[in-house]
Amino acid sequence: MSAGSLGNVALSQLEHLLRLFTTGGLAAPLSHAALQARGLGPCWSELAWLADLDSKSVQAVLQVAIAERTTRPVPRLELVWTGPEAKVSPARDTAVVLRQLFGQARSSVLVAGFSFSSGADIFQPLFEVMRDHAVDASVFLHIDDLPGLPPDESAKRGIDRFLRDNWPFGPPTPTVYYDPRTVAAGSSINLHAKCVVVDARWSLVGSANFTHNAHVRNIEVGVLIEDASFATALIQQWRGLIDARLVTGVV
Repeated sequence: MSAGSLGNVALSQLEHLLRLFTTGGLAAPLSHAALQARGLGPCWSELAWLADLDSKSVQAVLQVAIAERTTRPVPRLELVWTGPEAKVSPARDTAVVLRQLFGQARSSVLVAGFSFSSGADIFQPLFEVMRDHAVDASVFLHIDDLPGLPPDESAKRGIDRFLRDNWPFGPPTPTVYYDPRTVAAGSSINLHAKCVVVDARWSLVGSANFTHNAHVRNIEVGVLIEDASFATALIQQWRGLIDARLVTGVV
């Protein structure tokens, strides 16, 4: 049997299936026909692997899956905003949220952005936690190709410019990553993502770049997510690029 994912089955369907097994409405081995007869036929592709288990094992698997679903903390979501707004607004200011996120970091920070400028004020709290708490920081940034220069030189100049304009503090400095495709001659590819992940717990995802305008003048929207599972998945997405050598890192 091919293994499906219980994560793709609704909680109500898992609970219904467990009731059927505990009350004798279903028994091992599980079959497609039996599921269809009880209105669960569309779930077969995700549940087929349970046909290899006895009834007690199926019940144990379902109980664990249901417990994980029902006891996992609900993610905390906050609206983050730059720009004009009504007098009464639930949104938090982009610049304030970002400074607080950097300041509370104690283990790791991941930053990805398309545009960076005048970043001394933005990144001051990040530098301080790197210096005082040995926080590990990674920055994924977009670098344009420079006409007439080889890609490696374009990348070097782009990183030098980023550090000069946004990191005047000196060491420690973050590890900087870039997508080699963006510095290829005539490239139209962008690293356009904007996100921050702190301590594999808090994630800020939105439209704002790391610039004065994006934090003060523009209209920008984002969401601050407090959820370790989401943060870990987002980190793994970027780390996957590193492991596959799809981005290049410079310390």
